Formats: sequence, structure tokens, C-alpha cells
Amino acid sequence: MIQGFRKLFQSPLGLVLTLGFVVLIALAFASADITGSGFGGIAGSERVATVGDQKITTSQLRTTVGSAFEQAREGNPSATMEDFLEAGAIDNILDQMIDRSSLYDFGLSNGIRIGESLIGSELAQLPAFQGPDGKFSQDLYNQAISRRGLSDQMVREDIGMGLVSRMLLVPTTVGDRAPAGVARRYAGLLNETRHGGVALIPSPAFIEDTPVADATLKSYLASNRERYMLPERRTIRYATFGADALGASAAATDAEIAERFNANASRYAAREEREIEQLVVPTEAAANALKAQISSPSQLRAVAEQQGLETNAVTATSRQQLASSTTPQVAAAVYDAAPGSIVGPVRGPLGFYLIRVGNVSSVPARSLADVRGELAEEITEEKTRQLLADRASQIEERLQSGASLADVAKSVNADISVTPPLLEDGTVFGEGEVEPAEARLAQTVFAMQADGDAQIAAGMDGQSYVIFAPGEVTRAAPPPFDELKPILTRDYKLEQGSKEAKAAADKVLAAIKGGKSLNEALAALDIRTPPVDSIDLTRRQLMAQRQQRGIAPPLALMFTMAPKTAKRLEAPNGLGWFIVSLDRIDVPEIAADDPIIAQTQGELSRLRQQELIDQLRLAIGKEVPVKRNDNAISAVRTQLAPQSN
Repeated sequence: MIQGFRKLFQSPLGLVLTLGFVVLIALAFASADITGSGFGGIAGSERVATVGDQKITTSQLRTTVGSAFEQAREGNPSATMEDFLEAGAIDNILDQMIDRSSLYDFGLSNGIRIGESLIGSELAQLPAFQGPDGKFSQDLYNQAISRRGLSDQMVREDIGMGLVSRMLLVPTTVGDRAPAGVARRYAGLLNETRHGGVALIPSPAFIEDTPVADATLKSYLASNRERYMLPERRTIRYATFGADALGASAAATDAEIAERFNANASRYAAREEREIEQLVVPTEAAANALKAQISSPSQLRAVAEQQGLETNAVTATSRQQLASSTTPQVAAAVYDAAPGSIVGPVRGPLGFYLIRVGNVSSVPARSLADVRGELAEEITEEKTRQLLADRASQIEERLQSGASLADVAKSVNADISVTPPLLEDGTVFGEGEVEPAEARLAQTVFAMQADGDAQIAAGMDGQSYVIFAPGEVTRAAPPPFDELKPILTRDYKLEQGSKEAKAAADKVLAAIKGGKSLNEALAALDIRTPPVDSIDLTRRQLMAQRQQRGIAPPLALMFTMAPKTAKRLEAPNGLGWFIVSLDRIDVPEIAADDPIIAQTQGELSRLRQQELIDQLRLAIGKEVPVKRNDNAISAVRTQLAPQSN
């Protein structure tokens, strides 16, 4: 799992993070909400790095790493944040954020400026904010940034950074193409055909059917102990408690319901809903030109479509709601206008608005009796969450004072369960099943002393807590000798056979070097070998095999060899030795109009352009001073995965 994450960070993701709008948008909006997870300990505005005049805050780093992790989990639901961090997530993502901030600071220092109209145009094209019809949805945009704790200003600033990066880097590649002659040479290699053969000298052919002394096998085991080690496994003893442990203490009281109602009186007051149809354009002049073409409010959509534009119909639930999702000026224009009229142009967050006011309906006030059930549920949920957190804190203090798992479980009326033996990654050793909520505890349990104090952690559902401790611990060791003896015998004999097979392979290589063919050299051996596989393969066919099922090692070796040579290669699992013999290489001339030349030129051009972008990005990075705050970075790491620290 960790290797998979490391490969992710070594992939072209770095370029995506540099050129794409990801720090607050592409990752944040493509993933689950992690900004409301209630981290504490440091202020979200504290800097993890200063890049020129720009700063990267703990909040930005935490949000980006968390969102990247959620995105990675889409392909691997069993992934853990601990694995993600161990694979270098924080350092890699912070490096990419620093690169991006360096580009932004360098651009600003050299006169690049991004206008609000351009930002609005880019924002409207982001897939994250497009509705089912593929068009920008103001409601979807407002809901998305609100749900993830972002502001319109934060999103716009991030888009501005992305645009500066593009303006700096993309022109570097304009007009650059790989030379046609080079492309033709590379394309010609695809038609290269290699002729030869592959033979296997199997280790089992040299194995004798005689018993092996126990002393020999024990000595072999001592020399290869790690090979036969069974990993350490542990059971987990745990007890889970949730709202049931609180009894009636979390229920909302009449006084609390009344207090909540009075504190949010405006929420339940009478209000006016207005259906509106809006058209957003980049400039005020464009808005006025469109308005001049409208002779009747109902023509707003038709006039917009004539210009290749599209209107957006929404319902404003109140003046306050519309003001918060757009601007107070837009809300005032809409709510001060008569139904059926056109208002604007009015400046809003995305540009200049022309708005047709449609149906207006009054929503009556809601009394305390009307919303009592809703408020009771809301208050009960909040109290439950707080009381459970308080109970968890009390239990943690008891555990630190030496209280046992059994005592604490009894105090919350919870039963103690025991998992099957688990490996450190949470998988079951042998037979049995375990729920993900318990499997995730394995890494922490393996870091605890076998007789250490129990610990408490929040449940995966966010509505419960689990108290846990190591159960039975089985240390890593090989199985008993008698149980392992058949396997040791097989492996020992195979190893001896492999040595003999290697010696035979050397004889074959010497014979080929002396002028014999591969078949003639094999025939001189005292054993029977499988028939020689004749190879007549083009490089194009080899690449097709790689895409479908991977390249066999002997074939990969053959395509690195010189003609009229032979090499040996060990077969997997000690099963023998391959002899790879290459007789000749044919490279037919490629036609000047072969389409593969243009394809190859395109691929080489993309590689060259990527190299130019990387070189410029690295050069700019050296020009902009960077200061890292290691304490703040460590604090973010602790917040994201407390149990891994």
C-alpha cells in the first residue's frame, strides 16, 4: 500500500499540482469533506512555509493533504492516513505547493496580473461547479465552497495562482517540436525485428531422489531463517460505546429548545422567496449591450442564446441568503425590484449580472411548536457529541492512571470483543474475518507494549468510541521444524539443483561462444531440457505485450543484447536458468509517410516540452526564497494522524 502511494508521488501528479487548480479546488472539491474534522492544537493561519511574499498556512496544507488522501482512497478504500503520510504525502504535497507559490510570487514580481473577469471565466469552466447540464451552477458553487469551509475569495485567489503558473510555463513550450529526423529514427526502431532463441535449463532436472539429513536441513534453516519467518500477529481486545452509554442525559430540554429558537429567531421569521433568472457576463459594457437588446423581461434567455450565452434559473430563499451567496448589492437589486422586471447590470462575484425577477412567494413564520422536533433533534445530536467527547476524555484519564480495559468497559456497559490474530496491516492471519473499524486499530496495537495500558480512539462512524488493548501476542518465528521439514527439503534440493543448472548454463554459453548453435550446445548436456523457443519478434510487438501482460524477462534481455551473443538469466523462484541467444537484428527502412513517424514526433515533443517546463520551474524555484516552519509541519502531521506519532 505504501509503495503504491510512493509511486503516486513519483507520477506526473507534480505537474498537475503545478498547473491545475488543486490546492483549494481540484482536490478539495473532488473529494470528501475533511475540513470539518475538528483538528486542534495550532491556528489554521500559522505558516508552514513562506515563499517570497506568499505564505502557505497549516490550514491549506492540512486541507490539501486530507483531500489528496480521500482522492487516493477512491482507488483503495482500505488505505489509512498513516500509510499515506508514511509514503511521504506531507513532504511531497508541500513541495508541490511551494513550487506553485514560487511561480506565483515570481510572476507577480515580474508584472503578471490576473483580472477578475479572467478568473470568473476560468471558474465557470471548472467541472466541479457544473450542473447536470454541463453548465456553471451558482447554487452548486455556493454549496460546495460553503460545505468545505472555503470562501469565494480563497477560491478566486487559488485560480489566480494557477493562471499565473500557466502564463509562466506554457509559453515555454510554444513552437517546440522534436526534429522529424529524430522521430523517424525512433519510429524505425519499432519495426526492428530480433531473431534468436530462449532455452531453460531446469533446476529440478538435477535433483536426486534421496533423503536429506535433519542436521543439513537445520543448518539450511539457520542460514535462511528470515525466509521462513511467520510474521508477528496479535489479537485485539476492544469495547465500543456510543450514545447508548449516555442514557437520557443527552436529550434536549424545553429550556434548551426555547433558547435555541430565540437565538435563531431570524431563521424562522417570515420571508420572501423569489425565483430569478440570471445572466453573468465579464464586463459591465457587455451587460449593458445585452440589456439594450431586451425589449421585454421574458426575452432575457433568448437574447443570451443569440450571443452563445446561457442563463441560470435559481430560487432565492431570502434576502440574506442571496446576499451571502452573491453580494449585498445583487440581493438589494433583486428584492427591491418588482416581479417580472429586469435588474442590472449589478456587479457580483462572477462578473456583471442581468437578472429577471420571476414569481414571488411569501413563506410564513414558523413558531416554536412548528420547529420543536427539528430543534430537539439538532440539540440532542450536539449534546451527544459533546457528552461522548467528555466521557472519552474521562476514560482516557482513567486509562493513563492504570485502569484496565475490563474496568472501563464495565463502566460504560460495553462487552469486550476479541479479533482473530491480525498482522500489522490489519489483515487476518489464517482464518477469520474482521471489520474495517477493528482492522484500523492494528497498526496502533502493534506499536504498543504487549502488556501496555489500553487506549481510546474515536470510531470510524464519528458517533462512537473504542477502547482497545493488545490481546494474545505471537512473536515472529519460523514454524516448528517437523512442520517445516517437507518445505525445507524441497527448497534445499531445489537450491542444490539450481547450482548444478547454473554450471550447466555456463557450459552452454561456452559452447555457443565456441561456435555451436544453442540447440547443439544443449544436446551436449547429460540432461533433457525443454525445447528451445524460437524468437522472431519486433519491438512493436514487444511493446504491445508490455501493455497487455508485461514483458517476460528473457525477452526484455534479448532486446538489450548485441547480435551473435548469448547470456544467462536466472528463472524465478530458483527453478532454473534461461539461456538467451540473439542471432541477428533486422531493421527495415520505414516509409517516409508512415503515420507512426508523426505519432512518435508528438510523443517526443511532449517529453521535450515537459522537460522545458520542469527546468523553468526549478530555475524559478531557486530564485524565490523559501522558509519552512518544521514545528508547524510536524503539528499538521500530528493532527492528521495522531496515532502515528
